[in-house]
Amino acid sequence: MTAEEDAAAAVALDANFAELIRWYATRPGGEVVDGDDITICSTGLAFRSINCAVGIDFDAATADERIAEVGGWFGERGLPWRWLVGPTSRPLDLGERLVRAGYELVSDSAGMALDLDGFQMEALPAGVEIVTVDDHAGLETWAEIQRRALDLDPTRTKAWRDAHDRALSAGVPLRDWIAFLDGVPVAAAALFDGAGVAGIYNVSTVPEARGRGIGRVVTAAALAEGVARGLRTAVLGASDLGHPVYRRLGFREVSRLRSYASATNR
Repeated sequence: MTAEEDAAAAVALDANFAELIRWYATRPGGEVVDGDDITICSTGLAFRSINCAVGIDFDAATADERIAEVGGWFGERGLPWRWLVGPTSRPLDLGERLVRAGYELVSDSAGMALDLDGFQMEALPAGVEIVTVDDHAGLETWAEIQRRALDLDPTRTKAWRDAHDRALSAGVPLRDWIAFLDGVPVAAAALFDGAGVAGIYNVSTVPEARGRGIGRVVTAAALAEGVARGLRTAVLGASDLGHPVYRRLGFREVSRLRSYASATNR
């Protein structure tokens, strides 16, 4: 990928992420407020990852006031939430302003992209089977993988499961996959089709199955679906644990993605 393609992919990742968060918040009980300079999304569920301020384009002269207003809006709802700050967020010193306003940097991950031209699904390791999550039984299995892999408490596990209860058919933009090892569910990945790219999300592997290539092949299954949908670029935000996995798949870093949250409401 050229420097111009990397820059375009970074913009597309920001847009894909914002569309995903917006999709989560369009569930029953959710709220989406589209402003000229920000989109604020609340799912009504008690999980920070899916209650977010995205698409931030504040004027520098009024940014501090707007930060306070958005904080007040979320504060009225009493749910954990976060700011998503990427390369298209403005002003350029937004992160510093958020810290001054009392928010903490809670994640700083690599934004990565992959050209899907010529991508082919690799052979599965022995004993591995990959399936889509197509019903509520599968969703329960997926939620248990997420609970164990992310060390979630019961409240966050339920919220995370409920956020995905509309992702059970081929006609929706978000799809989940589960990888089984010798019949035991051990890993998961998701595709979000938005902003013209394949967004890869929620990749997780239970501790005892890590380091065996299962996270890579379940991610590849989601990528293969992106290819089948005619998407030409895949994007994702990589944790430190996942970064080497994605590099082996051919992803390259194109941006940084940062999340900020209140120390008292996380």
